[in-house]
Amino acid sequence: MSRCHRRWPRWKRPSSPESLRIVAPATSANLGPGFDALALALDLTNEVIVTRRPGPLEVHVTGEGAGEVPESADNLVCLAMSQGLDSLDGYIVECNNRIPLGRGLGSSAAAACAGLVAANALGAHRWAPDELLRRAGEIEGHADNAGACIFGGIVAVGPGTRAVQISVPDELLFVAVVPRERVSTATARGALPAEVPHADAVDTLARAIGLVIALERGELDDLPVLLQDRLHEPYRAPLVPGIEHLRDLCGDCGCLGVTISGSGPTMLLWCRRADAAAVAARASAVLNDAGIGADVSVLRVAPGGVRARWVEGPDTRLAKAVG
Repeated sequence: MSRCHRRWPRWKRPSSPESLRIVAPATSANLGPGFDALALALDLTNEVIVTRRPGPLEVHVTGEGAGEVPESADNLVCLAMSQGLDSLDGYIVECNNRIPLGRGLGSSAAAACAGLVAANALGAHRWAPDELLRRAGEIEGHADNAGACIFGGIVAVGPGTRAVQISVPDELLFVAVVPRERVSTATARGALPAEVPHADAVDTLARAIGLVIALERGELDDLPVLLQDRLHEPYRAPLVPGIEHLRDLCGDCGCLGVTISGSGPTMLLWCRRADAAAVAARASAVLNDAGIGADVSVLRVAPGGVRARWVEGPDTRLAKAVG
């Protein structure tokens, strides 16, 4: 394990017009027993392009959340940008969202981190990554998704702005099962009891420590036992359609375990690279037989977190910058 010491780039601003392209990854928090402490970045991204031009603020949203996410200063990207800029007038903010909303894949963390990185590049501040994590954590209310989004890979976060990266075995992949219905973070938090038995806390803590050690050592055969949780998943499972059907796959077709992604209802099926296609096909078949609608895809751990680069040229429209 290593403390995250990411050097933030020196922003070299190009000639006019100035557009900044930011890519922020989806994230999955908790990872079973690591409640509010462990998270990982996934290779599913949102993209934001911020362009300087005279006039009032313009916000455009395409993809996930189009017609629903505010196209105004109330957009979360803009709210985060406002922490480092005196005014948002003079900018066009274009959001191309691929991360599903309200599914436990860190869409709000991606928006907040993208906005903070934009402010860091466009404004007078030069926040270090730890400061970005602190600010994103305040926006989010907790820092697990934000830590993974900023630093990439698998991270342990806390206390405060401390983030420690955990080694990721090359053969580890995930099958993401995203149910069509949403679960709000407030609803998922409300399902948790105010107190848990001492034995459940001790058991879960032991598994979380064991999970980190197993990942560091690449001992994936230990994951079926270590991914089990007794702090939050038993209480949230009723909000996650199909979870019991998918848990029955553990030990079958190469599935190493099933965890609720963040507050749900997305589930991650942990597997080896060689088994990913079989696990995805089996999960799709099981859910189809149960009449449960969900999108199933294979995702990798994103080794890097949120990143940005300047885009030059007279045509800075979003469609031209995807790639």
